[in-house]
Amino acid sequence: MKSVWRKHLIICLVLGLLAIPVYFLDRALLGGGGGGNWITLDFRGLIFWTYITLVAVHVTLSSVAVLLFPKAGALRIHLGSMVLSVILLVTGVAVYGKVRRRAMSNEHRALMESRRPLMNVIELKEWWYVPDESHPTEIRVSVVIHQPGRFAGNLTGEQTDSSGSSTTIFQSTNGPESQRQVRSGEAFTYPFPLKFLTPGARR
Repeated sequence: MKSVWRKHLIICLVLGLLAIPVYFLDRALLGGGGGGNWITLDFRGLIFWTYITLVAVHVTLSSVAVLLFPKAGALRIHLGSMVLSVILLVTGVAVYGKVRRRAMSNEHRALMESRRPLMNVIELKEWWYVPDESHPTEIRVSVVIHQPGRFAGNLTGEQTDSSGSSTTIFQSTNGPESQRQVRSGEAFTYPFPLKFLTPGARR
């Protein structure tokens, strides 16, 4: 076995063994997760799998380079390959993110286009509190249906503070039994019984 290939294999083996401390470093730094009281973000594996991907790209590039340029020297090849691997990895992540965002945008656009014919199926005429606005127990809506089918609904009331944070004040308690069969052109009043989630909030 030529000296350059022996050095190449030793360097690859060392990089592979480094995956073990990188794994434990990943667990130590990211094992606890993060987030607030209502959401938890789990980043475990981010460092480890980034390293594994980088090493896989590096080993592939350096092996090809050793095969094509054996006289360049193993150390020089690995240094150049590592720089190129980082560039390729960062570029690949950026391109993937851009393609992913474009795919999601196209998917959302297609979904909106498919829903467009349904936007005017239900026409809201008016709504009001019952028995009054100060102490409501339900909200009633007057609607006109322009396509036959089954009608059901739910609503949620939110309050936004000065910082832009929203708090849910109430929500309706309509169950599956409240669904009704409707005809095209039918007009009716539909009640939404309310359940208040914030004590004392009645307006």
